[in-house]
Amino acid sequence: MATPPVAGNPEGLSVAAPAQAPGTDMTGICFKDQLWLNTYPLDRNLVFDYFALSPFYDWTCNNEQLRMRSIHPLDLSHLS
Repeated sequence: MATPPVAGNPEGLSVAAPAQAPGTDMTGICFKDQLWLNTYPLDRNLVFDYFALSPFYDWTCNNEQLRMRSIHPLDLSHLS
């Protein structure tokens, strides 16, 4: 299986989702990357990669800290 892209868009280009400034009203925003979903299964192994593409993703969260160290966020042995 191919490695998921960092991000995807309808044109098939890999680009990062723009980060939203704190306090930004995001109630009218919907996230769905159909190209990614058509290419990769949305399962427990890839769900964090998929949601990292979203403008809602917090790049300072604990899940991202684990992902940067190539540790799956559901590996409970690394959580305290």
